[in-house]
Amino acid sequence: MKKILGKAAVLLVLFAVVVTGSSLLMNSQSTDNRSDMNDATLPEVMVKIGSTQANKMYGYRQAMQTDFMRGSITPLDTTKKLTFEINPYTDSVTGLAYEVRTSDGSKVMENRKIKNLTKEENGYLSAEIEIGSDLRMNQEYSMQITLDTNEGEVYYYTRVVSRTQLNTESYLQFVKDFSQKCLDKEQADTLTGYLEAEDTSSGTNFNNITINSGLSNISWGSLAPKLYMEGVPLIDDINETTASITLDYQVSAEDDEGNTELYDVTEFYRMRYTETRILLLDFKRSATKVFDPSQTVVSDAGLLLGIRDKNVTYSANSDGTIVVFEQDGDLWSYAPAGGKITRIFSFRKEENNDSRYVRNDHDIKIIRVSDSGDVDFVLYGYMNRGIHEGYSGVCVYHYNSDRNVVEEKVFIPSTESYEFLKEDLGILTYVNKDNQLFLLFAQKLYQVDIENGTSQVLEEGIRQNSFVVSDTKAHAAWLITSGDDKGKLREIEFDSLKTRDILPESGQNLRALGFMNEDFVYGIVADGDILTDENGHKTEGISTFRIESFEGELKKEYHQKGLYVTNVTVGTTMMEFELSAKSGNTYAAQKKDNIMNNSKASGSQIDVALITTNRAGTLIRLTISQKPETDNPLLVYSKIESTEDASVTLDTTVPQGELYYVYAYGSLDRIYTDPAAAVKRADDQTGVVLNRAQQYIWERGNKKTKMQLNIEDVPEIIRTASWKKDELQKGLGDTGTVIDLTGCSLDNVLYEVSAQRPVIAKTGDNSSVVIVGYDEYNTYLYDPATGQTNPYGLNDSTALFEKAGNVFLTYIENVTE
Repeated sequence: MKKILGKAAVLLVLFAVVVTGSSLLMNSQSTDNRSDMNDATLPEVMVKIGSTQANKMYGYRQAMQTDFMRGSITPLDTTKKLTFEINPYTDSVTGLAYEVRTSDGSKVMENRKIKNLTKEENGYLSAEIEIGSDLRMNQEYSMQITLDTNEGEVYYYTRVVSRTQLNTESYLQFVKDFSQKCLDKEQADTLTGYLEAEDTSSGTNFNNITINSGLSNISWGSLAPKLYMEGVPLIDDINETTASITLDYQVSAEDDEGNTELYDVTEFYRMRYTETRILLLDFKRSATKVFDPSQTVVSDAGLLLGIRDKNVTYSANSDGTIVVFEQDGDLWSYAPAGGKITRIFSFRKEENNDSRYVRNDHDIKIIRVSDSGDVDFVLYGYMNRGIHEGYSGVCVYHYNSDRNVVEEKVFIPSTESYEFLKEDLGILTYVNKDNQLFLLFAQKLYQVDIENGTSQVLEEGIRQNSFVVSDTKAHAAWLITSGDDKGKLREIEFDSLKTRDILPESGQNLRALGFMNEDFVYGIVADGDILTDENGHKTEGISTFRIESFEGELKKEYHQKGLYVTNVTVGTTMMEFELSAKSGNTYAAQKKDNIMNNSKASGSQIDVALITTNRAGTLIRLTISQKPETDNPLLVYSKIESTEDASVTLDTTVPQGELYYVYAYGSLDRIYTDPAAAVKRADDQTGVVLNRAQQYIWERGNKKTKMQLNIEDVPEIIRTASWKKDELQKGLGDTGTVIDLTGCSLDNVLYEVSAQRPVIAKTGDNSSVVIVGYDEYNTYLYDPATGQTNPYGLNDSTALFEKAGNVFLTYIENVTE
C-alpha cells in the first residue's frame, strides 16, 4: 500500500512539474510582442439631416492636409445649423470643437468649441452648431471636427457648402428606401419605373450591377441576401439639380450547404429631384464576398474566391506551390500541397465587427513570395485598428511563415487621404532584396531603408505623366525637367540601385513611353515636330521610338518615313499607337499600328477564371496547377509583431501647381493638369471637376435651362475676347485664373455661363466672341468689334465654334477670403 502511495506521490509531483513547465512556456510565448491586432477605439461622427444620419466620418490621430481630404459634402441650408451625432463606442468623449477653413486650407473662417454634448437614449452623443461666418454660395469649405477623448484629440473631416433648394433629406430617404426594397422581392416590383433595363441574357454579375441590369438582378436574383450591417449614406456631391450618394453596407446569404456568407456592398446613386418624384439618373452596385475558407472553396479546379471583380491581385513563389492573394482588403496565402490557408493580414475581427473594422479605405501590394512562403507586402491607406489606428500612411510588412507572424518593418504617416495616396502609390511601391522601399510621393522619388529607418530623396520634381514603371516595379524611368540634366531620360534598376542616362542629340527631345517586360520604351521628338497652333496649344509627333534593355542593348527601333507616332499605349505584351501625318499645325491620324512583345511569357501556374452558377451568378476562381492535398484545408490566422518606433517621416506635402480633380461614382477618378481633358473625362463619367482650391470647375447635370449675364459685370479684359491666354491672365491679375477648355463641346462650356462665368469662343482666324448667355434655342454672343450682344441659334453656334476648332477660354475667381 505504501509503495502504491509512493508511486502516486511521484506521479503527482511529475504532473505538477509538467504543468508548471508548460504554463511557464506558454506564458513566455504569450508575453512577447506577437499578438492579435488591438481593437478599434476611435469614435465615429455623423451628421443628422432631418431624421436621417449621413456622412459617417472616421477619426484621424493627426491633422490632415485639408485640400487632400475631400470626403463627404455636408450641405447647409439658410439656417446654417448642423447637428452632429457621435458614436463613442468605449471611448470617453469630453468635448467637441470645429473649424471652418477655405477649401485650400489657407485661411480659418471660424472655429468654436462646444462645451456641452447631449447624451441620447441610444448611447450616442449629439451637438448642434450654427456657423456664423458669411460663406459664399456654391463654394466648398473644409470643416475639421475635433473630439477631445481620453486618448487625446481625434480629427474628423467633411466639406460644407451653402446651396439653395437641395432636398437633401429626400435624396437620403430615397437611397435607403431603394436599397431596402432591393432586398425584398415583393417590394422590389415598385422600383421598375426607376430602371433602364437592357438585355440581361449574358448572365448575372453581382460585382457589376447597374441601372441597366434589370429588376431581377437589381433585386439580387437568386442570392436571397439579408441585411447584415446597415450603412450610412455618404453625400458625394449635391447641387440644385442633382445629388450623388454612396451607400456601403453588408449583407449575408446562405450557400448551397447552408453556410452563412458575408458580402461587402457599395452602391452609388445619382438622382434628380422633381416636383412629382425623384428620378434615378444612374445606379451602380458592387458586391464582394468576404473570403471564408471554412466554407467549400478548395477543389481540383483551384481556389474559389466567389463574387468579386476579376482583377485579382495575386503572386506565387517560383514553383507555384504557394499563392498569395488580396481580397476585399485582406491578404491570404494558400498552399495546396500543404493543405493550409493562412490569413496573413486583415483589419476584421472574427466576431463582433462594426463599421470601423470593415471600412475598406486601404490597399495591399504584394512585393514578393519566397519559396518557403514568406511574404513581403505593403499596406497603404487608412489604418482601421492596431497601434497606427487613425493614421493614413504606408506600412511595410514581412510575413514569416515559420513563426506565422507578420513583422512590421516601417510605417510612414501621411497627411493625404487614401484616394490621393492611391494616386501616388499606385504608380510605384517597391521593396528590393536589400529591404529598401521605393515610393513616388509628392513628385519625389524616395528611398527608405527599412532596417534602420532612414530615407533619402533620389530625385525631385518628377511629373507623373513623365514617369513610367515596369510591371514588376523593378525598373522605372523618367524625364528630367530641370537642372543641368534637363532633357535627359533617367532609368533606374531598384535592386542594384544602378542608373543609366539617355541623352538627346542636338535638336531632339526624349519622351518616356513605358516598359515591355523590363525593356524601356522611349520616343524621339525633333524640335520641328513639336507643333504649336495660333492658340498656343502644342502637339507632338514621335519620329522614332526605341526599345532597349537596361544594359542599353537595342531590342527594336521603329520609324515610318513621313509618319509620326501619336497616342501611344504601352502594355506588357503589346504597344499600340496611331500613325499620323502633319496637317498644318497639328497631326491627323492615318492608321493604327502595334508592336507585339516578342518575348514569350512562361506558362503561368496560376490564373484567374470566371465560372457561372445559378444562385450567385458569376464567380471568380484562382486556377492552380498544383493539386490540393485536401478539400478541407487547415485555417491559420497570423499574429502581428509591431514596434512603436518603426515610423519614418517623409515630406508628403504636394507642391503647389495647377491641378484638376475628377470625381465620379463616389471617389477620386483621375487628376489632370489640363482642365479640358478633365472636363471631357468628367462628362464621360458623369462626374465633377474641381481645382486645387476645391472650386467647382465643371459639374455634369447642373446647367441651368437658361442664363443671361450682364455685360457690364464681365471683366474688361474678358470683353476684349482675346484668345491669348497670357494676355488674359495678365489682365485678370490675382483676381482670377484663366481656364483653357479648348476641345470641349459647346454644351460642356455652357456650364461655365450657367455658373456665371463668361466664355471666350473663337469664330474664325481673326475673330472671336464672348458667350454671355443661352436659352433653349440660342446662345447670346457679345461681339467686341461692335459692342453688341445678339442671339445665335444653338445649332449654328455649335457649327461655328467647331469650324474654328472649339477654342474656348474662361476664368474662375481666385479664393481670396
